[in-house]
Amino acid sequence: MKEKALEKLTKAESVYVVVSKASGLDGLASGLALYLSLVKLGKNASIISTTPSVGDANKIYGVDKIGKLIGKRNLTVVVDNAVESVDKVTYFLDGNRLKVVIHSLAGSNGVSKDQVSLEETVSAAELIFAIGCDSQESLHSEITHEQNISSETLVININNQKSHQKFAQIEVVNDQAATISEVMSKMIQDLALPVDEDIAYNLYIGISEATDNFSPAVASPLSLEMAAWLLKFGASRASFAGMPQRPDLTASVLPKTVQAIPPIGVDYMDKTPTLEELEGKQELKDQSASRDWLKPPKIYKGSKSFDREN
Repeated sequence: MKEKALEKLTKAESVYVVVSKASGLDGLASGLALYLSLVKLGKNASIISTTPSVGDANKIYGVDKIGKLIGKRNLTVVVDNAVESVDKVTYFLDGNRLKVVIHSLAGSNGVSKDQVSLEETVSAAELIFAIGCDSQESLHSEITHEQNISSETLVININNQKSHQKFAQIEVVNDQAATISEVMSKMIQDLALPVDEDIAYNLYIGISEATDNFSPAVASPLSLEMAAWLLKFGASRASFAGMPQRPDLTASVLPKTVQAIPPIGVDYMDKTPTLEELEGKQELKDQSASRDWLKPPKIYKGSKSFDREN
């Protein structure tokens, strides 16, 4: 698997990273991490995914690259009402110029310039990484007609759940893993693909979010292993790492019948002495102490019964 994937990746000029909508933030974070890694590798990579929510978009890098197809451009000649006016299409070379001839259908008025337009499309990808897809239908639902999959395209399926049907030539699936991001991290590690702080952070946040911040009830041993590996590549040093990812849950954790901080009433605030009042009281204490100091000492003379006993 590793050798075949590396060989195809080395030769491929156009690579698609297709993320299933069902995979959520975990799938998108891992998909964007792979996309950024492929770009660093010098590949013409494109990422295809649904637009994430504003909240999810603010947590990961590369969201602005979604849907921007990169690769060889094909020029398509479009003829309106072709069924009623076109008989056939031929072409020939005139020196170094290619001429396309649109032959009119017998009995029709022919084809006018207004009926002809040009469209640009991106050539089919030579390699597709399918993330979170569980069937061929799931993969094709994310691909538009212009991004059609060629029969020669190699598909690599990356998931933490077994697919309903085999649709990829290479399966990178670990159903013991808690997240797709940890499966992706392991693949990037095995293939020795480029990793920087942004890539490491995307994968780390994918694992963290999908495991409820590494909850023991959700996380797997691979979750912790890959998280430690990603920290070595600077996941904690990424600029997003210093931003709060979760709201303060203190109020929601406490029972509704218990108040975290007792309310301070207005009467209590009114009774609180001011600084001037405290200083005035201290001055009175000092004056009283000075007057007491000047008085002669009081001598205890004892009771009569005590004197008689002595």
